[in-house]
Amino acid sequence: MKFPLVLIFLPLFATAQSNEQNIAGLWVKVKAEMKDGSRMVDHNGCGMDFVKYAFTPDGFVNFSNEPLFDGYKIQYKLLGDSLVVGGQIYNVLGMSKDTLKLSFFAPGADDNQLPVYYFVKVQEHNVAASATFNAALKDSVYQANNALFPQCKGNLLTLMEAINTQYEKGTLKASFTIDKKGRVKNYTVLSADSISNGFAKTICHGFGDVTWQPAIKNRVPVDCIVQVTFKTSRSLYAGTSMMMNNMRMEYDFLPKPTYPTIDRDEFNASQQYFKDAINYSNSGNYDKAVELLGKSIEIDKINLSAYYLRAMINASRGKTKEACNDWSILAGLGQVQAAQKLAKFCKN
Repeated sequence: MKFPLVLIFLPLFATAQSNEQNIAGLWVKVKAEMKDGSRMVDHNGCGMDFVKYAFTPDGFVNFSNEPLFDGYKIQYKLLGDSLVVGGQIYNVLGMSKDTLKLSFFAPGADDNQLPVYYFVKVQEHNVAASATFNAALKDSVYQANNALFPQCKGNLLTLMEAINTQYEKGTLKASFTIDKKGRVKNYTVLSADSISNGFAKTICHGFGDVTWQPAIKNRVPVDCIVQVTFKTSRSLYAGTSMMMNNMRMEYDFLPKPTYPTIDRDEFNASQQYFKDAINYSNSGNYDKAVELLGKSIEIDKINLSAYYLRAMINASRGKTKEACNDWSILAGLGQVQAAQKLAKFCKN
């Protein structure tokens, strides 16, 4: 009776060991969508905010939102189909030696409400990137993108400490190449706003003083050109009279938000109209609910929930044309459920 149990459990154990070995390395998020295949739609990059995880075999992972810099170390645990990173629990939907598919652990969540993220082990992958031949380097130089980039051996504070001076308030855009040996080449200031030449040169020297790791493409170091924007300032350290330097980095090579941003007040106003519409709908005042949903959508053109609710209310009242119009808009935004409604109820 015990023999069949051994046959069952050995493959599972082998799979768990294989996953633990596979996960070690640098992973970068390269795609995001909802579990039902719908497009992610928001004002913040549609799930494509930059994330990298550098897993190590000792149970720690370096998490960072900065392509060029480390973030901070947290513990992780891979337990079967669950990946626990700090306090976040993911379901592992798929994993191979260089691809990883994760969703949040959210029992009972509808597939059209559950984000799914795709990661690539970038240094093991033949990442697509454009390249040009550089005569000075006598080699091809790849353009950085969200899956191909050099890295500083340290976090952003490492660079800030290397720029050892009192910061000026302003913006500086620069281009530089990290060659396959980790050396800074062809550092060029592209534009500067409220930044003196002296401070710009200090930033340049700081880049040369930190240690760089070259970009890796299909396990091979490559020359990589990067464009970044520095936003620098000084401010009071919290609760003291001491001034501190501040630096924020923007990366021209990362994906930009697909949809226009709205400010916090606009977002809150749209959400309040939506909440009020729910209350009127629950009390049976559908005309008022539809009116408020229109106001919500007027402020936030990609408020998917408002479109869905208005379509549902109109469909339930026999206003198929109005419902089909909202489903059409949602289908155009890549929403699978709305496309199905459109095909079923709006054939004419």
